Amino acid sequence: MIGATMAADMAASEGWRVTVCDARAETLKQLAEVSDVDTAQVDLSSADAIGRAVAEADVVLGALPSRMGTAPLEAVIAAGKSCVDIAFTIGDPRALSRRAADAGATVVVDCGIAPGLSNMICGDAARQLEPCDELVIYVGGLPVVRQKPFEYKVGFDPADVLEEYTRRARMMVGGQVVAREALSALEPIDLPGVGTVEAFNTDGLRTLLDLPVPDMLEKTLRWPGHVELMRTFRDTGLFSLEPIQIGGDIVRPRDLTAALLFPHWTYEPGEPDLTVMRVEARGGGRRLRWDLLDYYDPASDTRSMSRCTGFPAASVARMIGEGRFPLGPGVYAPETAAGEPGFLDTVLADLAARGVRCRFEELADE
Repeated sequence: MIGATMAADMAASEGWRVTVCDARAETLKQLAEVSDVDTAQVDLSSADAIGRAVAEADVVLGALPSRMGTAPLEAVIAAGKSCVDIAFTIGDPRALSRRAADAGATVVVDCGIAPGLSNMICGDAARQLEPCDELVIYVGGLPVVRQKPFEYKVGFDPADVLEEYTRRARMMVGGQVVAREALSALEPIDLPGVGTVEAFNTDGLRTLLDLPVPDMLEKTLRWPGHVELMRTFRDTGLFSLEPIQIGGDIVRPRDLTAALLFPHWTYEPGEPDLTVMRVEARGGGRRLRWDLLDYYDPASDTRSMSRCTGFPAASVARMIGEGRFPLGPGVYAPETAAGEPGFLDTVLADLAARGVRCRFEELADE
């Protein structure tokens, strides 16, 4: 859902030749019919296979499911290749930084929209304000046409959605990291061009928690009604990973729930979606705001979530491959790169050229 968009964007960039690797022959065939890419059927669960597949690459783009962990990234680093990755892995990939530096590889992780573009904006805000006192992120992907009872469809790996609904949300409060229950602190918020949505705590700050900002939180956005239903499912035990016995079978409730839910959460061909994000920063008597609102592109038949996640990663990959990335070998979070002047401007210009616009304004501090 995301990798194909990244591949097509890179292939349309002057001077780039793209090879797409996937285990599924039919997926590769479909992509090759609509994009100017080479393809290779590769078992990407194998580190050796990944190493062979990337041997001739200048830059590797990763769009594998987060459940695969950091093993694919480790294989790319072992091959001495620079990489931009969008996977939301549980572990901190920055632990691989020394290994990447020794291999001469420049790696940027969590480089989608959130984490990703949201991190870049926060890094730029922290640089501008010095000191930055508060960062707040609101972000979500939604179907344009609401449908009960779920009021939601998913534009990326669905398993990651259920993880959002169960993992405790870490945030910074008064300079201390605290964890709140997932789906907590529900509040309505009105956003221009979208209307009223509901915002709730999620664990999306990740590496941003290392910024010297005393108050930070991220909230995910959904159409009203979705969160209460998900809380009911969770409290019933439907999201549990603890195996239970049903008749003669042992099942994990979350696996069964996912199998039943995901068909209802799948977009139909041509069904429009939207992506909305607001990032606010305060510090030194100043208040900065970035607003993004993007829609499904019918001309290219590309979902907004694919555009908003894939384009930032492709932009950074071009920087690395063309020698424009401001940092040397190592593993970096997006906010670290965005601490360099001009980095965020370059990414936002690339997005604007592709129709994804992010509006910046400085507001009167309240």
